[in-house]
This record gives sequence, C-alpha cells and structure tokens, in this order.
Amino acid sequence: MNILLHSYAEHEFEDLDRIGRLGFAAILRVSKGKPTHVENRFDTEWRRVYDQRSYFLRDPLIAWALTHDGCIGWDDPSVVDPFGVIGEARAHGMRYGMTVATGSAETRSFCGLARADRDFTESERLAALAAIERLHGGPIGQVVLTEAQREALQLMAAGERHARAAARIGISESALKARLKSARLSLAARTTAEAVHAAQARGLI
Repeated sequence: MNILLHSYAEHEFEDLDRIGRLGFAAILRVSKGKPTHVENRFDTEWRRVYDQRSYFLRDPLIAWALTHDGCIGWDDPSVVDPFGVIGEARAHGMRYGMTVATGSAETRSFCGLARADRDFTESERLAALAAIERLHGGPIGQVVLTEAQREALQLMAAGERHARAAARIGISESALKARLKSARLSLAARTTAEAVHAAQARGLI
C-alpha cells in the first residue's frame, strides 16, 4: 500500500538539536488535530510526565502556537499557565524555553525548545523559526507500509505482547520484531509506540 506522506531525514532536525540544547519537540503539519510527524527529543522522564498528565491538552504554548506565527519565550508575561506546565518544565531543568510556530488556519507546525544554561539569543530564535518554516513546507516523499507491517502495528495498538502477537499471526517473535522495526523506519518513528501513534494519526490502522 503506497501512501504519500511528508518524510523527514535525521539531518533536517540538526538546527533544532543545536539550538535546543536540552531538547525540543517539533509537531509538524497538524491538520484536523492530527500531526503528520512528531519529533520529540526531550528527556524521557519529562516526556513521561507530560504524557501522563495530559499536558498536551493544557500546555499554554500549544494554544499559542495554534493561533500565532513567530516566536514566544516561555517566560513571556502574556503566557497564562493555570495548570503549571511551564513551572513543571522548569522543575525538570528546563529553565529557559521558547516556542516557534508557522502555518495557516488549516495546517500548523510548531516546536518547543529548551535549555538550562541561558536564554535564547535573537539569532537562535530566528534560526529556530526558520527551521520550523522549512520543515513545515518539507518535501513530500513516498512511504510504503505493507499489510504485514500494518497487521503488526494493529496488534501492538491492541496491547498485545510480542510473543502473543507473533503466535496470533503464526510467525516467530523475531519475525514480528523485524516487521515492527521496518514499520518504524517507514513512519520515521523511533519507538513502536510512536509508530503506532503515527499510523493511527494517518488512518493507516
């Protein structure tokens, strides 16, 4: 099954990696509430807390990014944070942060970046914005997701463990893991959970 999707190479995130020394999360081409690609390089513990507390629905910077273009610092006085998301980020070492955003009313892309040592310079703010603008208009590439990959992802989405999932479809556990690995590569996902999310967001499973 051939699907036209935006595909991004590792090197395309180098600028954001360099600027966000403590990590970044780029949410690309959000349309009707679903992103085409999520590149999250924040610390694993912060990602766990963020997901566990459903901060995505409460993050004031995401609300800003969905309706504004440009750049805003996390300490901007206009940012109202009733759920304490930014304060919690600081407690996890992210003392300085900014969010950049671009797009149209139909499709948005945005990125939050953080560092611990100092605030971002104006040139870094402009460079981060330029990077997200470039990624927002990124090239369309062809991604192939086979029926076997979709089947493996569907089993993971249903909460099956590797051994049981492999037994259900009559293959070895190593063969199942190989299918999942190829699916991750096709979807530009770093984990199986991210691959499942990406496939669900695209309506592939």
